[in-house]
Amino acid sequence: MKIAELRNKPFILLVLKDGLADGYFSEEFVHKTKQQLSDMSLRIASDNLSIIYADHIKKACEIVLGFISLGLLSHCDNNTEKAKDIIKTQGIVYCFRAGWAKYAGLKEISADYFKQIKLSSYALAANDISDITIVHADIVKQGQDSLKLLNLYRSISAQYSANVVIPETDEDYLKFELQKLLNSAVALMLIDSQQKIFNHERYTQLITYLTTTDSKLVLEKFACCVSDFSEKQPVTTKTFLQESSLLDFNEFKTIITTQKNWLFLSLRF
Repeated sequence: MKIAELRNKPFILLVLKDGLADGYFSEEFVHKTKQQLSDMSLRIASDNLSIIYADHIKKACEIVLGFISLGLLSHCDNNTEKAKDIIKTQGIVYCFRAGWAKYAGLKEISADYFKQIKLSSYALAANDISDITIVHADIVKQGQDSLKLLNLYRSISAQYSANVVIPETDEDYLKFELQKLLNSAVALMLIDSQQKIFNHERYTQLITYLTTTDSKLVLEKFACCVSDFSEKQPVTTKTFLQESSLLDFNEFKTIITTQKNWLFLSLRF
């Protein structure tokens, strides 16, 4: 099976091409290496995809190229001379294992998150010039952000929810639920309540306050409440809330400005 022509783009292929061109790699070495690429691709296809369909085998090749490039780059610091030495002395299996270890390291973020990441996320086509290290870094960051969001939900819900239920780890769902809790937290501060749980009585107090107080005064107090709430949070939590736009409260501000009773029903608590 033909993996890819050496003139194409993934880092491992460029290193092999350069090494062959300058005589660092022999024809025999490159042939043996390409055979290893083929064998590894078939193994990936057999274990994770299918060896029956040509497109699955092609995808397995791309996955192998991605993991080898990731592992090689993690050890050579993007230095082609060092990369050639690693390939010659350690071999591509060593590089693949190093790349796979990076992928397996996602388990440290969350076992659930690791299960969500498909092997194809690391696939590099033979003419793909993507930086696989950036691809991996983005995957890691997304996982870390999701974990921060879940931990933040747990922390806030422990304070402002009568029944703490950890929902699905879907990021959009978590943000939706977290925004409801943040609305409750600020609303309780608006009515100067010392309680942490929102109920019908406090909801009625909020409606009365919002409908009988000048909206400019409410917005001023609202801004102070948000600031006060924000300052009480750990620096990392505060930063994450700001970056996630969860402290914007655009919906809440619109309702304050309009002072329409029917709109209060749409505010999520």
